[in-house]
Amino acid sequence: MRRSGSVHAGFIACTVIACTAILLCAVRGRAAASTYAVYIPLDSSIYHALDILNNFGLLDSYIGYAKPFTRVEAARLTLEAESNLDERDPNPLARHLIRILRAQLREEIEWVDKDEEDNLPTMIHPVQRLEAQYVYSSGQREQLNTGKSGINYQEGTPLLPYNDNLPTEPGSNEVGRWSGWVGLGGFVTGYGEGAIAGPISRSLTGGSRVQLLTGAAVVSLGDTAISFGQEELNWAVGWSTSLSQSNNAAPFPGLRVQNIHPSHLPFFLRYLGLMRYQIIFGQLDADREFAQPWFSAQEMSFRTLPWLEWGWNHAIMFGGTGNNTYGIGGFLGRATGLDTGSPTGANTNSRFGSYIKFYIPQLRYSQIYAEILGEDFYQPLGHNTGFKLPFKAPSYTFGVYLPQVTSDGLTDAGIEYTLLDNDYSTHSDSLYWTYENALMGDALGPGAWHVNAKLGRWIGYTDQITGELFFERRSATSFVPATIGTNNESGFGGALDLFHTPLEVQPLGDSLGEFQARTAAEYVRDINYSNSSSVRVMLQLTIGLTPSFNSLSWK
Repeated sequence: MRRSGSVHAGFIACTVIACTAILLCAVRGRAAASTYAVYIPLDSSIYHALDILNNFGLLDSYIGYAKPFTRVEAARLTLEAESNLDERDPNPLARHLIRILRAQLREEIEWVDKDEEDNLPTMIHPVQRLEAQYVYSSGQREQLNTGKSGINYQEGTPLLPYNDNLPTEPGSNEVGRWSGWVGLGGFVTGYGEGAIAGPISRSLTGGSRVQLLTGAAVVSLGDTAISFGQEELNWAVGWSTSLSQSNNAAPFPGLRVQNIHPSHLPFFLRYLGLMRYQIIFGQLDADREFAQPWFSAQEMSFRTLPWLEWGWNHAIMFGGTGNNTYGIGGFLGRATGLDTGSPTGANTNSRFGSYIKFYIPQLRYSQIYAEILGEDFYQPLGHNTGFKLPFKAPSYTFGVYLPQVTSDGLTDAGIEYTLLDNDYSTHSDSLYWTYENALMGDALGPGAWHVNAKLGRWIGYTDQITGELFFERRSATSFVPATIGTNNESGFGGALDLFHTPLEVQPLGDSLGEFQARTAAEYVRDINYSNSSSVRVMLQLTIGLTPSFNSLSWK
C-alpha cells in the first residue's frame, strides 16, 4: 500500500501553525513549571510492570485507558507504588518490579524525587533503547477489499496485531528499532523511534523497509503537553482488543494536546476525581475515494475512586477531496463534532464510546469492565434537526480479570468477549476507520466477534509464562460483495507468551537487557469469506537494550 503523496494545503498550514507555536514558546523562554515529555513506546516492558503494580492496588492514581505515557509520569507512578508498598504487606514481586522500574527510569525518578522535574537543563539522550526482533510468519492474511467506496484493509502479520503495522513477509523477518530524545530549554522535547522491518534476504512487497515509526516535537506548558508529529495511540479498557483507537495501524501525523500527569477539573467537577485527557487532530491517507480526510478525536478518563475508573471518547472523520464543500464555520463544526454535516454534502463519520472498570479489593483487586462504541449517531428527527443520540450500531467489550488467582499473587487469569457491529469501522462512503490499509481499532474488523481467555504464572519473580486461547468469527455482512464470498469465517487458536523482566548486563556498564517471546497458531476455516482454510503460525523473539549512561546536559 503506497503512502500518501501530495499533502493538502490545510495540512501544511497546520504544520506551520504548530511549528510557529513551538518557536514562539522558545523565543519567550522556558515556561515555568514545565518538563520534558518523552513518550514511552507501546511495546515497552514499563507498561507491563505498571499494570501489575496497579493490579496489586499500589497505584491509586493510575489511569491506564489512554496510552502512551511520558517517562516522567511513569517515574511518578513508580514512586507512588514504592510509597504505598511501604505501608502495606511486603510483596516480593512488586518490590522486584519497582527495583527494575527505578533502573529503567533512573534519571526521571531522580528529577521527581529531588523536585527537579520543572527545572531541567538542555540535554540529549541519543540512545534511549535498542531493540531487535525476529518474526516468523506463515499462513494467509485476513483482508477485505471492496473498492474505494467501501472498506479496505489487510492484516499486517497473522497473529501479531497492534504492532504499528510494521511490514513483514511470509517466512523469516527481522525488525530493528532505535529510540532517542533531546530536551531544549527545560520545556521543548523532540523524541522519535526509527524502525527497519522485513526480510533481510528477500524483497518487501509494498511499504517501506526503513521508516520513522514515531517522531514528534513537544512543548510542555505546566502540566499540558502540546505535540506535533507522528505518535502512537492506544485507547483500551482490556488486554486483547482496542475498540476505539489502537496501534494496529501505523501512527499518523497530527497535533496532540494532553496532560502529563493526572489532574482535576475545576470547581465542583473536581469531585469526578483524577483525570487524564487527549485531544488529537490530524489527517489520514489518500488511498480512498475522499482522499486525505481530517481526523479529530477527544478522550477523557477518570479515577473517581480507588476502585472506580471510567471515561468517554469521541472521534470524527470528515473532509477530503470531493467532500470539503464547507467554510471555516463548517470546518470548525466538524472538527469539534458540533456540526456533523449531512449525507448529501460534506459528509462525516463519527464515533462515540464510553467505558467503566471496577476494582474489587476484597477479591484481590479483581476487575470487571465494559466498553461500548457507537458508529455514528442516531438522528431520529431527521438529518436537518441537529438532534442526535450516540451509540448507533454499537460494538461492545466485556471482561473479567483476576490478577491474583493464588494468594502469592503470582498467578493471573482473564477472559474477554468483544462483539463488533456489522457497521463497525465502515461507512457509506470512504470515511472508514483505516490508515494505510490497516484498521485503526480492533484488528478483526466489522461483523465479527471474538473470545479470548488467558492464564499466566510467574516463575521466580523474573519470568512470566502466559497461555491464551481464542475463538474468532467474521460474518459475511452486506458490504461484502458476492464476488469475494458469502461464507462466514471462523478461527480457533492459542498463544504462549514469555516475559522476562529486564536484567542488568554488567559488561555493558549495568545497562538493562530484555527478552520476550510469543508464539501462536490458529486454524481458520473459510478465511476471507472464501471456501478455503488456512493454518496460521507466528513466532516472535525480542531482545532489547537500555543503555545505562545518563543524558548529556548543558546548563
